Order: sequence, then C-alpha cells, then structure tokens
Amino acid sequence: MAEPLINAALVLAGVVTGYLISSWVESFLHEYVSDALTHRVRKWERYPRLLRSLINTYYSHHTIHHVKTYRKSHDRMFDSAQQEEEVRRLLLERGKHGETIIKGVFGTRLHGWGAVKFTLPSLIPCGLLAIYSSHWFGLGLLTTVLLPPVMSHWVHPHLHQPFLQRRSHAPLWLRWFLGTRYFRWQYINHFLHHRYGGTSNFNLVLGADYFRRKVRKPSLKDARLLAELGAPGFNLECSEV
Repeated sequence: MAEPLINAALVLAGVVTGYLISSWVESFLHEYVSDALTHRVRKWERYPRLLRSLINTYYSHHTIHHVKTYRKSHDRMFDSAQQEEEVRRLLLERGKHGETIIKGVFGTRLHGWGAVKFTLPSLIPCGLLAIYSSHWFGLGLLTTVLLPPVMSHWVHPHLHQPFLQRRSHAPLWLRWFLGTRYFRWQYINHFLHHRYGGTSNFNLVLGADYFRRKVRKPSLKDARLLAELGAPGFNLECSEV
C-alpha cells in the first residue's frame, strides 16, 4: 500500500517541478529573447549567422505579433484587409521564415521548428532530472514541461478574442479550460502584456512573473478596457486611478 502512495507523491512532485521550471524558463526567455530590448537585438544582428535563431524569434514575436498586428485592438489582428496584405507581402519577402510565421497565424501560434526551440530550454533541465531520479518523477515532469508550447499553440489564440466569445471556435476538449479562473487570469495577464508593449506580464504558464516581479497590476482604465472585451468581475486590484 505504501509503494503506490510513494509513486503518486513522486508523480505529483514531478508535475509541480516541471510546472515551475516551465514557468520560469518561459518568463525569462519571453523577456530577454521574444521581447528583448532593442539595443540587445542590435548586438545580435552583428552576428546574423551565429544568432539567427534569436533574431528570428524576436522578429516573429515582437515585430510581427506585437508591432505589425494587434495595433489598435487586443481582439482584432488587422485593422483592414490592406494592412493584412502588406504584412503578408513583407513576410513572403522574408522567405521560408516568413512563410512559417504566416502558417503560425502571423505569430499567434507556435509552428514547426519554433515549437521545438521553445521547448528545449525546459526539456534540458527536466531531462537531466528525469535521468537521475525515479521514472515516476520523470513521468510527472513530462506532463508539465510541455505546457509552454501547448499554451502558445492552442490557448494563445483565444487570448486575443473577445472574452465572451472565447469558446465559440474552440474544440470541445479545450472549452472547459477556457472557462476556468486560471484562463481568466491568463486573459488579464496577456492583455496587460500587449497593452504595455511586452515589458511585463510575460507568462502564459502563470507563476514566475510574480516571483520575478514582472507583473503590472491593471489600472482603472485597463479594467474598463477589459470590461469592453467582456471580461469584467475579476476583483481587480488596480494600481492607479
């Protein structure tokens, strides 16, 4: 009887450990790569072959997802058909990487090799932990270490819809999650991430931002804008009037 309980405890410990690692890695890389400061990106561009992966990640996420799309509205990718065509043309001129961004719905979903790169920084420490620990612990790790790409591919698009419409185009298996309090806080967190130019609130896998002090609290104006998106009633602790 003791052995099943021990195994269950090891799985649970692995789940928690994998979650913490995923959240920390996501928050850190989101800040220092995906939404890196301009002066850092300019240094990368001095070595385009060596640091191509970092440059491409910044371009697809910050340049396209933050700057070229969702310019005026959190829930509308393009302001006009002309703007969409301009961005599409810009990406096609970029070649294979641009085509990958288009297939990823203009940087809204991780697609192809990008998903692998996004997972590797978490897989490495989790893989080492799994090797030198119980296989039950390793099983628990695997259930949460893949959360960042899962959240980015399947959940992230719904964070850019009007809140009350978030379930309308979701597959059946995802609709329950989109109704949870966890998703509601993701929605607020991601709204603030975009509203303030990708300078805070980095997590989709919530948690590490709080420990890293990278969370911006919503102002009263932010709360009003969230209400316009259909997301009221969150007992928001506002940072300013």
